[in-house]
Amino acid sequence: MIKPLPTILVIWNIALTALCGWLMMRQPTSPDAIAEAVHDPSVAPAPSMADSAGLNRARIAFFRMDSLRLGYELIKEKDQRYITEGRRLEAGLQAEQAKARERYQQLMQKDQTYSTKAEVERDEAELRGLMEKLQGMQVEGEERLARMEGEMLKEIAKELEDYLKEFNAGAGHDYIFSVQGGGQIWVGNEGLDITQQLVDGLNARHRARKAANK
Repeated sequence: MIKPLPTILVIWNIALTALCGWLMMRQPTSPDAIAEAVHDPSVAPAPSMADSAGLNRARIAFFRMDSLRLGYELIKEKDQRYITEGRRLEAGLQAEQAKARERYQQLMQKDQTYSTKAEVERDEAELRGLMEKLQGMQVEGEERLARMEGEMLKEIAKELEDYLKEFNAGAGHDYIFSVQGGGQIWVGNEGLDITQQLVDGLNARHRARKAANK
């Protein structure tokens, strides 16, 4: 049996949480200025209140990863393909297992009283070959699903990252946080939630691309 692999949604959620703690500083400090401040003993460390003042002026937004995952049509399509392929591989393996069991029973019921040593060794070799074939199919299936999962994750992550950049070119946020249930970011202002805007924009772009490729 092919070992059940975690669905793409689970790993996608974990990996993109790191990716989508994405920020864009609109007025970044230059590397030269940072280096001078570090090496200049006359420059005192900035008090923590300066950071708070900066955050008060920052434009911040967040989106809910779980909701975006459930609403983004590309993820639904990819996940369905993954499930379909997993079922296809599982069905193929089960069919071969049924054939192997049938052949095993035939060999076990064979009267070997008058079989030569060469014939017995040939039957044993056939049984080993059946087992090796099944094991190879299982390993190949698991590797295929793992590759498929990795490719899907990479594609979805790239789509989301590209769209966030496109979206923020007009929105002008300093920080866009990814939030999910049980995460470490507590939301105090629901008005900063841009989840639906991202879902609508991502789906509109996805549908346009599908229509163009028909």
